[in-house]
Amino acid sequence: MIETADHLRQAREAMGWSPADLARALRFNENHGASRILEMEAGKRPLSGPVTVAVEALLRGFVPDGFDPPRRT
Repeated sequence: MIETADHLRQAREAMGWSPADLARALRFNENHGASRILEMEAGKRPLSGPVTVAVEALLRGFVPDGFDPPRRT
């Protein structure tokens, strides 16, 4: 369950994604999406319920329409 800033970072890293990748998957604004993710991971911006649910779904394999997940290295 995603409850903290560290959980969000750990989830993103477990998927092998950059902050920009996660921002695209969540359909954040292209210009500021990665910085929003980094702010949430640093605890400078609160985690919303919808973001936590979406990240949990991504961890379980959900792929949003139009999103091509980056390949893990």
